[in-house]
Amino acid sequence: MTRPEEETLRRFQFQSLLNQDTGRKSVSLVGSIDSQLAILIAEKTAFNVADFNLAKFPHTSKLPALSLMERNDIYHWFLASQSSPTTPDELAQGGADVKITLIYPATETHVRKYSQQNMRMVTETPEIYRESVMPYVQGKRIGGRLNWVYNILEHKAESERIIVEDTDEKSGFILLPDLKWDRKTMASMYTMALVQRRDITSLRDLKKKDVPWLKTLQKSIVEGICHTYPEIEEDQIKLYIHYQPSYYHFHIHAVSIAHDGGSGQASGKALLLGNVISQLESMSGDGDAGFADIELTYFLGEESELWQGVFEKLRLQRKKNESSK
Repeated sequence: MTRPEEETLRRFQFQSLLNQDTGRKSVSLVGSIDSQLAILIAEKTAFNVADFNLAKFPHTSKLPALSLMERNDIYHWFLASQSSPTTPDELAQGGADVKITLIYPATETHVRKYSQQNMRMVTETPEIYRESVMPYVQGKRIGGRLNWVYNILEHKAESERIIVEDTDEKSGFILLPDLKWDRKTMASMYTMALVQRRDITSLRDLKKKDVPWLKTLQKSIVEGICHTYPEIEEDQIKLYIHYQPSYYHFHIHAVSIAHDGGSGQASGKALLLGNVISQLESMSGDGDAGFADIELTYFLGEESELWQGVFEKLRLQRKKNESSK
């Protein structure tokens, strides 16, 4: 029996290509479903990808086999086969050659995020953070933008995928596998820990007094992965934090060191958790000293709201000041 979400995906009307990465076999498309904006992202899985064909994905109605993996708020995840018809059970057991993410209804923010774009290095001082970036972050936490995160923490969605859970409201977390990972191939292991605390938005909120909590998280995440997947050892796991993150609820990525995460693990985006802890420990001052007090350098896409709304304006103002001297 076909699920409503699968029928929804098949109504996707392709408009244009946003981005593609042939090395990682991924493609991002923008289109519509029932006249509402939708984003479709197709990525290779750890399954058989010999016959992977990016050109087929504008035509989702022609996919021989399609099975809903999970749905959470506006995000829908599917397994699909481009070859012979395959049952949902066969897809789940390795018959899929691609994972499809459908964001519907989508927004222009999603379109910008997944579009191909030039990158810029920026330097965010404590003053820029307080005056310009912090208001942006606060705006990204309202209007239901984090509903999908809270759905996980409150067991309203994705509860069957939980690897490890600590329910303590102050020190706890939920560890989930990334949907690109098949939970079998340890070289491509990719998991994410969502903390139970809701007062930490990003790296900028971490303070020296949070070091014991972060060390406990570090230890618990690694031990939880090794207990669940004894094929991997502690020193084969990499824990890191993104800045800027994709969403403003504090989370930690835990991956196999053999996993190729592309730009998501690059310098200027990812900071190793161990180094973050060490930097906090070495900060002078009391327990309230933290990352809000230091200068951070990282990269942004030119289509991002932070670049267009903050850093591009600062760059143009700086050029104007220099030319008037």
